[in-house]
Amino acid sequence: MQKISTLLTDYIMNKGMIEEADREMYTYGFVIALEKGLSAIFSLFIAAILGMIIEGLLFFVIFIPLRAYAGGLHLEKFWSCFILSCLTFIIVLLTAKFITIPIYISFISIILFILFVYFLYPVENKNRIVQSDEDIYFKKKLMLYLIFNGIMAIVFLILGKDKYLSLITATLGIIVLTMIIGKYKNRNNILN
Repeated sequence: MQKISTLLTDYIMNKGMIEEADREMYTYGFVIALEKGLSAIFSLFIAAILGMIIEGLLFFVIFIPLRAYAGGLHLEKFWSCFILSCLTFIIVLLTAKFITIPIYISFISIILFILFVYFLYPVENKNRIVQSDEDIYFKKKLMLYLIFNGIMAIVFLILGKDKYLSLITATLGIIVLTMIIGKYKNRNNILN
């Protein structure tokens, strides 16, 4: 990704679109855009192969905001993160496809996982420490998304959509697991 980003940055510099002083910022931006783009394309490909586009989109509606505001496990290398993210995505989709969790067990699990996410917050990373003013903002946003997930679970419970409840349960379960692992990893990094 770094090589492609450098080539793209060199290209727009040669066209006179940016200054040398902005080189590092643009290279970094291209790296992030390429990594996010590759992940999105691959995830849509996986969801399409499994015939679960709606479920895949539902996964990301839940997963992305909660991970953004609550934190979790962060790996050092893009490819490690990419592989783990793809495996997580596949596991959640296959869980929703082949394992039907009884509807009330799903609903109770969702409520418990929402509480776990709220009380495990924040899971910081050594590269991104949350400042006190950010903490207030993040906690409010996290609360809104957790309430949204709770409302979504109530709607699916009322509609009897056990497949979607299973997906929400698995997604929140993965988020809680990565938060716990992230806290453990960060604690060990601080002790070492």
